[in-house]
Amino acid sequence: MRNIKERIPKQIPYWILAASVLVGLTLPILIQEGMFMDAMLYTSVSHNLGQGIGTFWFPQFSKLNLYGLSAFHEQPPLVFGIQALFFKVLGDSVYVERFYTFTCLVVTALLIVVLWREIFKKNEEFKGLGWLPLILWITIPVCFWSFSNNMHENTMGIFTLASVYFSYRGLRSKDKNILWFLLAGFAIFLATMSKGIPGFFPLGVPILYWLVFRSITLKEGIYFTLKILFVPFLLYSILFVLPESSQSLSTYLFERALHRINSDPTVSSRFYVFERLFSELIPQILITGLIVFITRKRGYLTKIRENKLDIVFFFLIGISGSLPLVLTMVQKGFYMVPSLPFFGIGFGLILAPMALDLVNFYSSKGKLLLLLSVLVFGGVLIFAGCQIGKISRDKELILDIKNMGVIVPKYSVVKSSPELLNDWELQCYLIRYLNISLDYKPFHQYLILKKNITPIDDQTYEKIPIKTELYDLYQKSQAK
Repeated sequence: MRNIKERIPKQIPYWILAASVLVGLTLPILIQEGMFMDAMLYTSVSHNLGQGIGTFWFPQFSKLNLYGLSAFHEQPPLVFGIQALFFKVLGDSVYVERFYTFTCLVVTALLIVVLWREIFKKNEEFKGLGWLPLILWITIPVCFWSFSNNMHENTMGIFTLASVYFSYRGLRSKDKNILWFLLAGFAIFLATMSKGIPGFFPLGVPILYWLVFRSITLKEGIYFTLKILFVPFLLYSILFVLPESSQSLSTYLFERALHRINSDPTVSSRFYVFERLFSELIPQILITGLIVFITRKRGYLTKIRENKLDIVFFFLIGISGSLPLVLTMVQKGFYMVPSLPFFGIGFGLILAPMALDLVNFYSSKGKLLLLLSVLVFGGVLIFAGCQIGKISRDKELILDIKNMGVIVPKYSVVKSSPELLNDWELQCYLIRYLNISLDYKPFHQYLILKKNITPIDDQTYEKIPIKTELYDLYQKSQAK
């Protein structure tokens, strides 16, 4: 016990450094106003639900919603429900969704560390290197981009990571306690209720475990997979019997998810996912390859081979989380985010022997490293704090909407030109900031058009003289 306590301080500067990287790559952008359009879309729906607009099974985006549906069914409802609780408890501020996103980052990081400690349950020295996979994970570009935006993948990734942890723990236990597999199945249910079918990928963990470790038979691997599958199968069987949940999930699955997969491609090749995955992992591949090449003559290759099965196992899990995307032509880089923790762990397993020697080599300079790491962390926090009140993207649009909000009452329906109904950035910010919906058919008090566009019924509407950059606001003429 005494030796363990002596080793803990050696790791502290590196943990602080890892925290600096996590915070530095996300918080300075996250804390500013402005988000990616999909993130704003999800935020708006969650914000509405938190204000009592819509229900859990039938959330609302705007008066018209999307694609002629009476409710918002672009994703299953769980993330909206969870985030709505944040709005109910914390209020209406734009920092609520940012706090939620940062919470997802922290929980994901904790789960990565928990899984890392499970891998090295019997090795205290390597167990303390949990900061290593964190750095290798968060420095994947699409990863820190996603956690700078309120993406659904951030929440789904928590549940898929938890499912892998429960399965891994159950498979390594001597008694193969069914509780671990039931927990893994429940986590998969939560993942699929967050993002749909992609959340099922941890089902493959027992088969991959058999394939790599061969400490269980294929028959056992299939049996454990069925145990995991039992929970989501049971819960979805119940939900599809209940009228409200059945209608909601059926609309999502058949009218939106399957329709989009078949009719709305975003890439020209099904194999785009491999190209994108490789490009995202280039920093980790280059750094890991360079370090291994430099240290190959110092006996590290032998030490790396001691972890080779776990290395292969976690890389395969990462690939299994991205591979299903080849089944559809709807592919975006951030869809891979739930699979990225396993690549971070895989690269971390390769570099662990070198990282441990590095920690031991510089242990005599512990106080200096601690001071430097604290200074770096403090600098990151100060820099992030200086970004409060700034706008990271869509600045002109956000300022336009704030100026319009001085005149147009909240919860209004505003007339627009038909093409503005495809301007999702405009609609998302109007809903999130003011709960203002656009509609081009009925006759409303106010009208929004792009700059320098004369309204067709210009004798009915008159322009309001406010400062805007992208859009003009009109009001129904009092004379009429």
